Amino acid sequence: MKLKTLITMLSILLVLTGCSAAAGDLNNSELADNDRIMPIYLELENTVVTDQSIPLKFTIKNNTQNVYSYGLMFTLFQYDGAKWVEVEMKDDFAFIMIAYNLNPGETIEGGLDLSFFYNELPKGFYRYEKKMMSEHGDVLAFGEFNIE
Repeated sequence: MKLKTLITMLSILLVLTGCSAAAGDLNNSELADNDRIMPIYLELENTVVTDQSIPLKFTIKNNTQNVYSYGLMFTLFQYDGAKWVEVEMKDDFAFIMIAYNLNPGETIEGGLDLSFFYNELPKGFYRYEKKMMSEHGDVLAFGEFNIE
């Protein structure tokens, strides 16, 4: 009887573990009040953009005990009503491959000049993603905003 109970409990635990989502699979509205405890938390200063020539300021905080590396590279997506679609940059644009470290507990500030990387973007819902790399696994830090 004890073996059957143990097997049942382990099965339930496996099912519940499989139901959890990775941080990159959640959107900000799903994170609600717990978003600031994400391993790597990216916060946009403004979630509404009306002038694309003004840089979109952000902060990234490392909430882990691990050092994460990141570069200048990022990805911008637009939500088309069903899925996120990558937004193409201006022609012939490339990033230099440089790595910066984000130490445990450290916060950095940055800015995204949409007009530098992109032609005029249409109104819509966008997602800014930055890949953070560590020997313990990679994390996507992201923030979402509207262009009006």
